[in-house]
Amino acid sequence: MSFQSPWQSTFFRGAVAFLRLLLRPFGQLENRFVEKLTHSQNQRVVKYLENHPPENMLLIMPRCVKKSGCKANVQEGLAECLQCRQCPLGDVAQLCDQHGIEALVAFRSHIAFKMARTRTPDLIIATACHDRLIKALRAVPEYPALLAPLPPMEKMCVNAGVDLVWLAQQLERVCPVPAKARAAGNS
Repeated sequence: MSFQSPWQSTFFRGAVAFLRLLLRPFGQLENRFVEKLTHSQNQRVVKYLENHPPENMLLIMPRCVKKSGCKANVQEGLAECLQCRQCPLGDVAQLCDQHGIEALVAFRSHIAFKMARTRTPDLIIATACHDRLIKALRAVPEYPALLAPLPPMEKMCVNAGVDLVWLAQQLERVCPVPAKARAAGNS
């Protein structure tokens, strides 16, 4: 893999950890810092993708996007969610189906990192809470990853939403839906 990221540098990771520690007492400043780091990462990835179009992509969602009480087995894929609109995973499943992207739900961050290493995608698209985004950038810096923070949730790790507009834009960027398929979907 030829993707270069500052997250591969021990010095950079240490500097980010130190800055986060300094910003933590000041409320949302730490989150804004994480959002800036994520935005910078996404810009690097978009530039990288200009010369390295992905063939093998993986979308990873956190478990908190799955509605409380849902019985669907989403660890192996979102097929059960295609007909359901009870939580954001139904919409995510539809988008992934349209674009031919594999989507998985990781019940713990270490499982998400294992998914990345096992499946070795050319691109990861993921959403997570702010601290997990940093953990992802540190844990798998060799993989280009388009990332977005989760929108506000009901309570910590429960019934989170997904920025579907952002997700649709990323999927369209890396694998546009062919005009014929788009027309067939609108009929």
